[in-house]
Amino acid sequence: MSAPDVVDQHVAELARALRGPARTRRSMLREVRDGLRDAAAAHRCCGLDPQQAAVRAVHDFGPVPEVARAFQTELVARQGRWAALLLLVAFPGMTLGWDLLWRSGGVAWHTTPAHPVSDVVVGLARAQDTAALLVSVIAVVLLAATFHRAASARRIAVLVGHTGVVGALFCAGIGVVMNVAVGPGAGDLIATNPFALPAFGVSALVCALVVRSAVRTLRVACAPVVI
Repeated sequence: MSAPDVVDQHVAELARALRGPARTRRSMLREVRDGLRDAAAAHRCCGLDPQQAAVRAVHDFGPVPEVARAFQTELVARQGRWAALLLLVAFPGMTLGWDLLWRSGGVAWHTTPAHPVSDVVVGLARAQDTAALLVSVIAVVLLAATFHRAASARRIAVLVGHTGVVGALFCAGIGVVMNVAVGPGAGDLIATNPFALPAFGVSALVCALVVRSAVRTLRVACAPVVI
C-alpha cells in the first residue's frame, strides 16, 4: 500500500466516525490529512520508505476511536454554538420585524369601536413576545457557555436544541391560534395588507429553519461515535 493510501484510509475511517457541521468537519479532516502527510514526509527524510513513513505517522497520530472522541466534542460545541446564535438572531428579529410592521402601518387590523381586537388576541401576542424574549435570553446564556471549556458541550447542545424546538413551535402555535381567534378578520388582514402574507411566510420559514437547526443539533449531540 502506498503512503498516500495509508493516510487516506485513516482519514476516511475518522470521517465515518464524526458527526457535526459539514464545513467544520471538512476543515478538521483536511488538517488531519495535511498533518499526516507532513509527518510521513518527515519520517521519509529520516530514512523510512513511503509505506513505513505513512504507517508511522498514522501510529503516532493515534487510533481512530481516541481521536474521534476528541474531535466529536469540538464538533458538538460548534454545532451548539451556531444553533444558539441562530436563536439569538431569529427570535428578536421576528419580534422586531413584526413590531415595525404594526407601528408603521404596513400591517394593520381593520377594527372599529364596535369590533376592537379581542383581549384574547392581545394576550396571545404578549405571550408570543414574552416567549421570544425568554428564548433570546436563554440563547445568550447558552452561547456564552459554548466558549467555556469547563462546560459540557453535549449538555449545552441538548439545551440549545430543546430551546429551539420548543420556542419555535410555541411561537408558531400561538400565531396560528391568534389567527383562528380572529376568525374572518385573519382573511381580511391578508387581503387588505400587501405585507401581511410575506410577513407570515418569512415567520414560518424562520421557525422552520430554527426547528431544523435544533433537531440537527440534538442529533449531533446524541450521536455516538461510530467506529
